[in-house]
Amino acid sequence: MAKQRKKNPNGAGTITKRKDGRFQCAVYVLQPDGTRARKFAYGKTWAECDAKRRELLDKVDQGVPVPTRSAKLGEWLPYWLDNVIKPRRKLSTYDKYEAHVRLYLVPHLGAKRLESLAVADVRRFLVRMEKETTAATAKESHRILRSALSSACREELIARNVAKLVEPPRTDTKELNPWTLDETLDFLAASRKDPLYAAFVLAIAMGLRRGEIIGLRWADLDLDNTSSTSVTRLSVAVASCTTTTRRAAVAVSYRCPPSASRPCAGIA
Repeated sequence: MAKQRKKNPNGAGTITKRKDGRFQCAVYVLQPDGTRARKFAYGKTWAECDAKRRELLDKVDQGVPVPTRSAKLGEWLPYWLDNVIKPRRKLSTYDKYEAHVRLYLVPHLGAKRLESLAVADVRRFLVRMEKETTAATAKESHRILRSALSSACREELIARNVAKLVEPPRTDTKELNPWTLDETLDFLAASRKDPLYAAFVLAIAMGLRRGEIIGLRWADLDLDNTSSTSVTRLSVAVASCTTTTRRAAVAVSYRCPPSASRPCAGIA
């Protein structure tokens, strides 16, 4: 006759056999909010289940919180933004992360729980993002999701980061064809008397990107007609001025100089 195992002492958890043949252990663990709740773990054999019980007890002894229920991405991502990114990163970084979380990650993956998020879920999300937006936007969302899940791993909310197992989308890098130094100097010389000459100098000196110079379309300009007097309105959005982030919109009216023989890639 097999010798009956002794019962575990109080606080050491219990192991029972389920109707489906598996074993189940239950241990009271510490929650992130400071309370205590029962945490269940399962195993195919009694020994496997006992090993999981001992692992939970070790975390209890170390005071490590063990959530009994995995948080949803829709709950974790805002928490991660406010408590991990905002205190430690630049405001511009937080703004970019917050926009991707609000517009893409939460609407598409917010209902998924951290523990149940699978590689296939992330891959389907990226494919959908590429179709609805661009490959660059999908790649950036993938990078932000990977960073958020890495933080969840460090806080022992999940065991692995599934976003690292999915390759990010490939983006095509366009080759720039900027003005030469002589063409740039010709442009500045031709616009010297323009009231917004300082704005032109600022745009060239800071190397403003396309997203920072809004409203200019080459279709509005007649570069072949040097006597053209057509007026183009240009909005210059200046960001990251000195040590702070500023958003300014400057309405500009100017005549395209005859010396501008071809478009500048920086403001295409």
